[in-house]
Amino acid sequence: MSDPVFTINFRREMFERELARSRRRVIALAAWVGYFGVFALIVWSYILNAQGMLRRTAMIERQTAQFVASQNLPRKVPLDDSQVAAIERFYGSPRQWRDKLARLSALIPSTAALKSLGLNPSGSNQSSDQDKFVITGSLRPTGAEDPMRGVVQLVAALQADSAFSAGYQSIKLSQSHADPTVKGTTEFTIECR
Repeated sequence: MSDPVFTINFRREMFERELARSRRRVIALAAWVGYFGVFALIVWSYILNAQGMLRRTAMIERQTAQFVASQNLPRKVPLDDSQVAAIERFYGSPRQWRDKLARLSALIPSTAALKSLGLNPSGSNQSSDQDKFVITGSLRPTGAEDPMRGVVQLVAALQADSAFSAGYQSIKLSQSHADPTVKGTTEFTIECR
């Protein structure tokens, strides 16, 4: 019986080792190139952003210099105390207006539709009209009930509600009439002062 013969191919073994080593080098080189490529893209985007900011800043500085050179500076608008008080009253308390409008939306019946809300809609300078709040809309009664009854109940509900009526001395129905286009619908205007 003959003994098995083992042969080792040293050339093939060296070739496979060298091939694996070359693959590892290529993968490491690709990872480093990718890393520095992403880093270069980030730096490039920052450079482009900085250039854009410099251009924008230079443009604004030129416009400011032209504006100052033309001596067309904005003038201060003189306001008397009543106008300043009106501005503070109307725009100083958004929470109050939010609460009033939230209560109004809760008090309006489902058969009513608001057409407009206006604060001093005529733009009057009279002190009595400065706080005038006007609500216009239409109401369609349910069933065979009187068309005006719903409007009167709405005015009474607005007068009785403490959140809505705060700051108003009178809430009254200033105008109402039947809508000629829609049968049974009443149009109304409520003034709060």
